[in-house]
Amino acid sequence: MRKIAAYWRDRYWKDRGLAFKLIWINLVLIAVPLLLSSLLSGIGYSKSTQRNVGTYQADAVREFSANLDIYMNELALLTTLPYQTPDLLDYLERRDAEQSTLYEERKLLEDFMRRIRVNGRVDTIGITLQAEKVRSYVEPPDSPGRFTEGYDPDLSAFLSQASSGLAVFVRPHAVLSDNGSTYEVFSAVRVIRSLESGEPLAILKIDVPANDLNERIANLSGSGERSVAVLDGKGTPIYENGNFPDSTGNLGAYRGEGTVTLGSGRSAVLMTYVTSPVTGWTVLQAVPLSVLLKDAETVNRQMLLVGLVCLAASIFVSVLYSLRITRPLSVLRRSMKRVEKGEFGLSIPVESEDEIGHLSRTFNLMVSRLGSLTYRLYETEIREKNAEIASLQSQINPHFLYNTLGSISMYAELEGNREVVSMTNHLSALLRYSMGGGRSEVTIREEIEHIRGYLAIQSIRYEERLRYKIEARPGLLEQPIIRLTLQPVVENAIVHGLERGSGEVAIGIAISAENGQVFIAVEDNGPGMDDEALRRQNAKMEEGLLPDGPGGHGLVNVHRRLALKYGRGFGVRLERSASGGIRANIMLPRAAEEESEEGREGHG
Repeated sequence: MRKIAAYWRDRYWKDRGLAFKLIWINLVLIAVPLLLSSLLSGIGYSKSTQRNVGTYQADAVREFSANLDIYMNELALLTTLPYQTPDLLDYLERRDAEQSTLYEERKLLEDFMRRIRVNGRVDTIGITLQAEKVRSYVEPPDSPGRFTEGYDPDLSAFLSQASSGLAVFVRPHAVLSDNGSTYEVFSAVRVIRSLESGEPLAILKIDVPANDLNERIANLSGSGERSVAVLDGKGTPIYENGNFPDSTGNLGAYRGEGTVTLGSGRSAVLMTYVTSPVTGWTVLQAVPLSVLLKDAETVNRQMLLVGLVCLAASIFVSVLYSLRITRPLSVLRRSMKRVEKGEFGLSIPVESEDEIGHLSRTFNLMVSRLGSLTYRLYETEIREKNAEIASLQSQINPHFLYNTLGSISMYAELEGNREVVSMTNHLSALLRYSMGGGRSEVTIREEIEHIRGYLAIQSIRYEERLRYKIEARPGLLEQPIIRLTLQPVVENAIVHGLERGSGEVAIGIAISAENGQVFIAVEDNGPGMDDEALRRQNAKMEEGLLPDGPGGHGLVNVHRRLALKYGRGFGVRLERSASGGIRANIMLPRAAEEESEEGREGHG
């Protein structure tokens, strides 16, 4: 995330003008709150509308379920008429069976069937009375009543369901009349029991046209945008109109009362379900959320339109305001570019008293002062040129010295004096190296070659009293080092070992690397120093204090140059050597690994 932000800043923000940045900031500060408020308001209004419509829908489904229960209660009451007809109960229990005739029995059953048809507000089209002890009687739809000896197994299937004595409602099904016509009906079934013994006497089934039920349910659908379904107690559809995007795949799982949202996106629907305590049927109504939120979407579009108009107005004001601020700054920037080209006589108008006006006045003052300073700078440059010419002339003397040393070496060669030839050649090389050629940093290899020449001159001077040895780890000779770092350290070892001591002195130079650092150790076997003297010398080098007198400046200068160049932790540190002399440790940062492989080098 941080890399993305850095890329966006460098690519699209860093090089943009101030006007662009002001416009962008204003747009963010205005557009983001405006869009967020519009979005949150729209979401809140949509949810509120959904809750209100869901409540209204639940009330409508409950009202429909209550009306359906009233209708079904009317039908259930018709199934209790046998208990209000003592003659029918006597007939079903076969009382006075020998005294009644077939005509009387038929008349009794027809009267009972007529009572069912004329009682209540339910339009019945078929009645079946299947008795256990006497002959059964049936009135099929659009057919006269008749006795039947047949046993209807479909009615026996409801015996266990109606064992509680309550009416059982049968989902719409087809029945066949005697004239061959088929009718779609739904039924109410009740088991008629003896009032004395409680044993089953008959099963009464009353058939009602299925259209009556379908029309009542269809009224709940209203327009074609709502989907309605009625399920029986087993979850089998009794009536279904429309589509239900049920995520569970089983609408029968919804029992009781509640409201759920099914599906997602544009196909989501709000479904309300209520289970009737009378029939055990579940009424479900689903309305697409797109229909429910149609008004909310209209309001949201209007709010969005108002927001866009406000955003356009804010953009216009932001652009106008930003250009008003940045126009004087653009004039100031162009004027500064002209000043860069050397035009010091210009002046910009001051149009306001704010910060920009103050900046314009300061710019005019600065340009006027620059004009006066230009002449002084020109005079200074002339003086520097004259000084540079004088410096170039002073370089004639070193060249004269090189030529003089060359002449001495030539005459010594003619006389056969090899020592003088060697010393003059080494001295000439040391002089050229000391002059530097404009370089402040060299490689360790170049510094070692310079030390070899210096030690060669000292070996001629002290003859057999001076021995030296140089060792280097492979690949370290190409590491950078400040020019003339080793000579003051080696010179200090010679001064303390030979000039202030007696006998022979051995000087060893070892170059190694460890933990990302390069270590150069210069060790001698001279008389050395006591612990207090070592501590004072290290403290002087660390503090950069030059000692009194003509000597002792070399080590301090070398340490300060290294510390200033490479940082704290690098430089020179003195300690006792194993041979009793002084060991000077020079610490440098290690550069990248070199490809070349250098073996150990030695000279003694």
